[in-house]
Amino acid sequence: MLRNAIAACLGILITASTVRAGGPRDHEPGFFLRLSTGIGGAKTAADDGLVEARLSGLSGDPNFAIGGTITPNFALHATLWGWSVGDPTLEVNGVEAALNSSKVTLGALGIGITYYFMPVNLYLSPSIGFGALNFEVLGIDAESDTGVAFDFSVGKEWWVSDRWALGIAGGLGLHSIPDGGDDWKGSSFAVRFTSTFN
Repeated sequence: MLRNAIAACLGILITASTVRAGGPRDHEPGFFLRLSTGIGGAKTAADDGLVEARLSGLSGDPNFAIGGTITPNFALHATLWGWSVGDPTLEVNGVEAALNSSKVTLGALGIGITYYFMPVNLYLSPSIGFGALNFEVLGIDAESDTGVAFDFSVGKEWWVSDRWALGIAGGLGLHSIPDGGDDWKGSSFAVRFTSTFN
């Protein structure tokens, strides 16, 4: 089913590149909204000197940006992003085990910019902000303190109307989040489908 959904989205993107008459245009000053979601992988680990714990797995990866295009092809926005890994793999001092009915989630909020290279409509979009981890392990919920999170996206879009563009993007995330005396540090990557209004 996932393969069929990805194939359908790719078909839409290929078709979209020929839909809009008049060719590509610049992103103009005004309201900016980008909605994106995809799949990837994520990991986070903490080491107190005696025990190293690592959680990793396949992740869902939403990413939303809202703000304004302040000069042609340059947008400033708030960014809400994160990832969620269901039934992660737990590795303790090199020994692996599956955590069934468990989940680890990163949620982050920050500020970002997006710059479009025209006329190809290729963009770069870094964001930095604050994030926290939530752990649901064997029926027990726990949340970390707030730390630093970073997201970097690169994408390609095709105009499908005067205001909407569809596209595909790759994302890389990093985080360093305290939890008591330990820091959870890790990374994530994702492939996302995007929809942008400007």
